[in-house]
Formats: sequence, C-alpha cells, structure tokens
Amino acid sequence: MKRMLSIFLLCGVLAVNGAPSSNAKATFSDAFVRKYFPTIFASTEAPNAANCLNKVFTNYELKQHIHVKCDETDGLDTCSGITFVSHDDKAIVMAFRGTYGKLQLLVESEEIMYRNKTAWYGGGSVGFYFAHAFNLIWNAGMKNDVNTLIHKYPGYEIWVGGHSLGGSLAALASNFLISNGLATSSNLKMITFGEPRTGDKTFADTVDSLVPYSFRVIHKKDIVPHIPLNGMEGFHHHKAEIWYDNDMSSATYKECDSQESPFCSDSHLDYMIADHHHYYGMYMSYYGRRNCTGDPAN
Repeated sequence: MKRMLSIFLLCGVLAVNGAPSSNAKATFSDAFVRKYFPTIFASTEAPNAANCLNKVFTNYELKQHIHVKCDETDGLDTCSGITFVSHDDKAIVMAFRGTYGKLQLLVESEEIMYRNKTAWYGGGSVGFYFAHAFNLIWNAGMKNDVNTLIHKYPGYEIWVGGHSLGGSLAALASNFLISNGLATSSNLKMITFGEPRTGDKTFADTVDSLVPYSFRVIHKKDIVPHIPLNGMEGFHHHKAEIWYDNDMSSATYKECDSQESPFCSDSHLDYMIADHHHYYGMYMSYYGRRNCTGDPAN
C-alpha cells in the first residue's frame, strides 16, 4: 500500500508537470547567485565538470567529481558531488547533483516518506535517503578534499549548494561542517535551488541557527520544494525562501524570511515539474550533460 501511494504521488508530480550561531541577517544577492550557481550545479551533471566551471571561473582548482551508488537499484542510481577552490573569489566550493532520472525520484520519494528519519549533526532528524547519500559522498573523497582545502586556505569562504536532491545534501553538509568545527557560521554560504523538505522542524531550526547565510531559491511553480507535504512525517522547511514568480530573466523576486511562509511559493495552488528544471534561464541537467555546450536553455 505504501509503495502504491508513493507511485501515485510520483505520477502526480510528473503529471502536473560546532561554531556559535549568528543572528546577523544575511542579504541575498541575485547577481552573485545568477553569476555562479546555475553553472556550478550544471557542472555536477557534466562528464567533465571543468568544461562547465571554465565558463565562470578562471583561477580555480578542481579537486574531484565524486560518483557513488546511493540506493538499492543495482547500481542504476548514483549520487554525485564536486569540490573545487576559486582563488579569485577566495572560496572553497562543495556542490551536489540533483536527482538523476525518474527511477531515482521514485526510490528517493518512497524512502523519504516511509523510512525512518535519522538524527543529524547540530540537532533534529532528516530523511534517511539524504543522510545516507551525503555520508557516501563525504567518505568517498569529499572529506579528504575539504579538509585539505580548509587547512591550505584557512581564510577562504566556504560555498555549499545543490539543486533538488543536491539542495538537501547541501543543507546536511552545511550543518555537518559547522557542527564539527570545519566551518563557522560567519564564513559559510549556502544556496539551494528547488530543495525538497529535508528534515523535521528541529532540523530546520538548527539550519536557521547555524547557517545565517542560507537561501532556498525557488522558480515559480517548481513542485519539488513542496514534497513531502508540509508536516507529512514531520518534514518542514528551513528558511529563507527566495521566490521568483517569473521566468527569472530579471532580478525580480520575493524574499520570505520564514520557514513555511504562505506568501511565497506556497501561495500557488498548482505546480509544474518544468519549472524545477529551469533556473535563471538554464536547463541545468541537460546543459551539464552536454559539458555546458550549446544553448543553456535547452
């Protein structure tokens, strides 16, 4: 019965197309996010991530593009992340790839909704699928890369981000880094696109406390940020939401500085899967899979 419900929900999606916390309020910058993050997230999809990163970075070092088997589908589904350092921006970057295909979306959805959540660093509980995927990527090489870069460039900021599933992994990574003393609340910036609900209310509170520079960007009617449903199995969003109720071609957006505001994307009663794939005029998954060649919008 549970499997049938998860399949029903998935079909519905496809049919409708350690450091002290800081209370300082961060300021969202459309120009900053628009310049870097669509291409960073596209690079997580690329056979050669450098081909994408070359579009926006010059003086940088790509450490590793990690791929791991992250569920029980005989190796068909993988999770992925990259690490690199931009010397021009004085930033260490961790980025995570989104869900890869319909089968992974089905498995991910079922595990999130029907498998027990697991406790996470700093406080609260998160979806087991997210926690498992992060731990696999971290232990497959990201841990060594990040530790090396942090010790080599102690004054650099740390940027953490991801799209879709990758957004949830970024939220976990941010809490993990700060709770374990690898980053501070003042030097970490987290940006996610189309992030689903990742954990419970306590986890959301922990994100808000530990990661003051945290923005969940949502494109218009993107359906993924609305799953699981608010309160379903205790899932709850962290803040702050940046909502573009448009095609994202201009810096016209609304900021809702609360966890579950009814005045941003939740004000819509209908949702579209198409808006999940396009952010800032880029179809990130397809563009990335072409090594960032051709028209970014297709």
